[in-house]
Amino acid sequence: MLREGILLGILMDTQPLPILHPFGDDALFAEYTGCYFGGDGNTRLLTGRKEMVIMGNLCAFQFWQHVFKDKQRLDHLQQVLKFDETKVTASLLPKIEEEWCSLHYLVQSSLHHVSELYEDILNAVHRFRPKFLGTSNGLPTYYDPYEFEHTCLLNCDPPRDMDPLAADNEHLGPSFEAKKCVAVPFVAPNQFQSNNVAEKLASIIKEIRVQYVEDVSGNQDKAVNGSETPGEAPLCVYFINGSCNRGTGCPFSHSLQAKRPACKFFYSLQGCRNGDSCIFSHDLGQPVLPSSSFTCLPEDGVANAASLLRLFPTSSDGSILLLDDTDMHFSANLACLYDPSRIISTTCLSDSAICDTSLAGIRILWGLCHSLKTVISEAGDNPIPWKEVKCVLWYPSLESYSENLESQKTLMQNFFEHLAIRMLADALYDTRVIITMNNIKFAQLQVEKLARDSFFFLSESFPFDEMSFGELSDTVNTKRPMLVSRAISYVFDLHPPTDFQFGDYAAVLHRCLRDN
Repeated sequence: MLREGILLGILMDTQPLPILHPFGDDALFAEYTGCYFGGDGNTRLLTGRKEMVIMGNLCAFQFWQHVFKDKQRLDHLQQVLKFDETKVTASLLPKIEEEWCSLHYLVQSSLHHVSELYEDILNAVHRFRPKFLGTSNGLPTYYDPYEFEHTCLLNCDPPRDMDPLAADNEHLGPSFEAKKCVAVPFVAPNQFQSNNVAEKLASIIKEIRVQYVEDVSGNQDKAVNGSETPGEAPLCVYFINGSCNRGTGCPFSHSLQAKRPACKFFYSLQGCRNGDSCIFSHDLGQPVLPSSSFTCLPEDGVANAASLLRLFPTSSDGSILLLDDTDMHFSANLACLYDPSRIISTTCLSDSAICDTSLAGIRILWGLCHSLKTVISEAGDNPIPWKEVKCVLWYPSLESYSENLESQKTLMQNFFEHLAIRMLADALYDTRVIITMNNIKFAQLQVEKLARDSFFFLSESFPFDEMSFGELSDTVNTKRPMLVSRAISYVFDLHPPTDFQFGDYAAVLHRCLRDN
């Protein structure tokens, strides 16, 4: 739940939150929050009001992603095949989204703010590549259960402060009705794995509180024993008030230059309500790191050819498709470690350009200058045997775009869109997609987001063995010590959106693909 954890962290520091909070009306805000989290089956896990609000907003963000954004993503894939309609629909989206958010008590700008922060943080994680990232599955919890469905049931009510006479004469003028969706709860208990996330959140909050108590207790012990500054006792708080009756027998200092003992409330989650008037110290001093804290170390970076080979099909009826191998050096190296007869490679070169015996046995589709367009061409013009392909490999060649990140991002976006159309239309749900590129470039181009927008979710990633398979051309140099720059293979799985929610969209894509 790495990605849910990132979202929770963002929501704890975001104002306004995604769920609408009417000014001065906490009761109505609680009602709106309960539409997403807090109904029967949720309250036993979290008891704090703030925790309930954060979980409600997490579910609201996921609801927006699942119901509105997934519908938008499907519509976009259909429009990729109908180029003339794309710009018209895109111009209407902000207004459509604003109305949809209003129906479901959501703040449009907050949702976009949370989404942007999420992508920034996730990209920073990809730059640093901690150990746990390699096995972190990017499939969101809002896809559980798959059968999730929401159908809007609208109710039109006049505004609360509307004059009754104006309401009676409403038919004479423009409509003042406030439309709201009453198909509540929008997220039922335990949908989107909300109970599992809440249980982990409660456990983490408990650990934080215990750790704070231990840290504060340790600080106070140090202060009493005078270990923070050798030979100097902390200031006597009773002396400050003029009430110390021990005189020279007091173990604490009566010097105003002495260090004050730490305020135990200041170090707690609630904080000290006395502020600057508190007689105890609010000086954080040196941060206290718990001895049991998890150190976020970068991965060891050992590249192994077996990490990639284990993902290739083992049955005789499965093949791997290597797209855009310009000079065929990846295909040649791959043929040394895998059965050449089960390798299909596409290249823009002609069959007379290369004479290499190591390519013997590989099925090479020569002269494909626009292989991404070939992906969505109709069956009669499509030389790729898609039913046979179980794994798609791509080593994007980005050097021809120089440093134009927008053009590079467009290339990555087109790759995922075209491949998603093909795989959804032909029900190729078991086909893996493996992209190998530099991790800094992966983060710069927001590749995980581009993939997610076409329903490809990152399942794992690992260092690419350039010694065995060939070197990448898109190297990125960095001098920042917290960043790692290396070739990484990213494994994506296609997880189609629910047909309960969006109908038989695969048939629509198949028809659009056939008529393209």
